[in-house]
Amino acid sequence: MFIATACEDEKAETPPESATISGTITFSGDWPTKGTIYLSVQNTWYPVDAPYATTTISESDVTANAYAYSFTEVAFGTYAAISVSWLDPEDTNPATNQHIKVVYGGTAAAYFADADSITVSEDIYELTGLDFSAAF
Repeated sequence: MFIATACEDEKAETPPESATISGTITFSGDWPTKGTIYLSVQNTWYPVDAPYATTTISESDVTANAYAYSFTEVAFGTYAAISVSWLDPEDTNPATNQHIKVVYGGTAAAYFADADSITVSEDIYELTGLDFSAAF
C-alpha cells in the first residue's frame, strides 16, 4: 500500500493598502493662453472644500489632444467627482475664479450636478479607463 500527500505552497496575498484611479482626458478647443488647468479628485461635489488630490495639466502634457492621468496611493473610500477646472488669473475672488470644464460622468447641461462618484476599496483598488472629454 502506498500513501502520498502533498502540500501546495500557498502564498498569502497581501491586501492592497491604497488604490489607483486612472484614465484619459481628451481635450478639444483652444488651450487657455493664461491661467492653470487642474485635475482633481473631489471629496464633495460641488466642491466646497479642498480636493482630496489635485494635479496641474499643462499643454505640453497633452499628446494628440489626450492626457493620460493616474492618481496613485488613493485612500479607500468614496469620492464625489473627478473634475477638470481652469483657474482664471484675472479673477482674484476665490469663490468665482475656478471654472469647471468637465466632470467625470457629468454633463454641462446639468451644470455637472450629475457627476459620477468613484468608490475604491480593498476589492476595487484599480479603477482604470475612467475616460472623459473636456472642451475649452
